[in-house]
Amino acid sequence: MEEDTLSVASDALSSALMKMKLRAFINVTIDAGASWAIDFPGLDGFTLNVVHQGECWLRMEGEREDVHLRAGDCFLLTGGRNFTLAKELAQTIRTPVAELFAAAPNGNMICNGGGDFFVVGTLFRFEGLLPPLMFGRLPPLILIAGDSDQAAVLRWSLDRFSAELRGNAVGRSLMLNQLAPIMLLQIFRIYLLSAARQENWLVAVSHAKLSKVFEAIHADFQRSWSLEALARLAGMSRSGFAVVFKKMVGVAPMDYLTRWRMQVACELLQAGEGRLATIASAVGYGSESAFSAAFQKIVKCRPGAYQKSGAARL
Repeated sequence: MEEDTLSVASDALSSALMKMKLRAFINVTIDAGASWAIDFPGLDGFTLNVVHQGECWLRMEGEREDVHLRAGDCFLLTGGRNFTLAKELAQTIRTPVAELFAAAPNGNMICNGGGDFFVVGTLFRFEGLLPPLMFGRLPPLILIAGDSDQAAVLRWSLDRFSAELRGNAVGRSLMLNQLAPIMLLQIFRIYLLSAARQENWLVAVSHAKLSKVFEAIHADFQRSWSLEALARLAGMSRSGFAVVFKKMVGVAPMDYLTRWRMQVACELLQAGEGRLATIASAVGYGSESAFSAAFQKIVKCRPGAYQKSGAARL
């Protein structure tokens, strides 16, 4: 993958992450000992975990193969699936993580006295319409082995995040929420280096031709785009562009444009930025009625009611 293409991908990814207001929602540590096994429910969001001490097995719902994790390994779970971490998967006595958390509301959990295995984890949550579209087709597990060259790229931010999580310094919460998107973006960059043949939004934004389309849509969404104009940007035929885009992203190009516009519109409505006609024009609609129809189709709520509610319904 060429360096300039990765740069464009990073720009498109950055704009998307900012639109989704990524933040670290829950931060925890687990210190386990003896014969231990912990069950985790599928969660809404991404869970990033770093093994600091010891080793364990990871079993994920719906996956045929279990994964052996060692100290230094970093793994991102993207699919909201149930999973188990265990010293030995044959262990019949399993502890629900909710039980551990109830005994440690500060998030520093201990299982069987601890001492043998230590992992740091955080749950990333997103706001907005975009996460299911952009991340719904990612592999359920992205693993970065601790002894790999890629792990060195993450080392500073992971160590800093772990230190903040285990400490109680002034500004801890803000520091964690600033480091979280940095770590996630680094992991996405690493993933992109080896994901060229997969079909999802992250790979699409790094595509040599499609990347230009994403950059244009994100930066100039007010423009009256046509399928032909977007295909010209990509340097492809109209039909070829439409097929490739939908295959990679999961929706048609014009549907993607509409969803991006509606995300921007939701932000403007939440902020109380002007009359509906003004907001409609700001996101590329020539009439309030056309905007309202598109908004209701995507958001399942009339823009006027959304604005009056004063609450995010995404």
